Amino acid sequence: MSIERPDPLRHAVPGPHLAIAAEALFLINLMLAPGLAFLALMFLWIKHRNHPDPLVRNHLRQTGWTCIWGGTLLVSLSVAIFVLGGFDNPWSWVIGVLYFTFVHSGLILLGVLGLSRAVNGRPWRYPIFGPREPELDLSPPKEH
Repeated sequence: MSIERPDPLRHAVPGPHLAIAAEALFLINLMLAPGLAFLALMFLWIKHRNHPDPLVRNHLRQTGWTCIWGGTLLVSLSVAIFVLGGFDNPWSWVIGVLYFTFVHSGLILLGVLGLSRAVNGRPWRYPIFGPREPELDLSPPKEH
């Protein structure tokens, strides 16, 4: 089954709208409305997990799992840093704030890359957190 894609030179947004929505909700979860955007993303993921377009499934699966694993890691390691170091220890605060800032900003950067790929109708895999996608070829296009 072949999915027809719009010509990227004639359309401003050739990517599937559900893939773009998934990536946008990933970023909204990180920056504007954590929790609420996560629930909306999980609803989209559950509702459209068997979508006929493999690109939509790719972006929904990647953002869903990355939200779950990234959020779990971000919160649990931040709490562990403060529990082990103590809230009154200034070095716990330095390490905790640096850890949270670097990981959080890294996830935002990856989310922007994922949104760019979705807008352009390309598949995406989040490094480290994103599950492997057996049905899509995520390698760069071969030169002739």
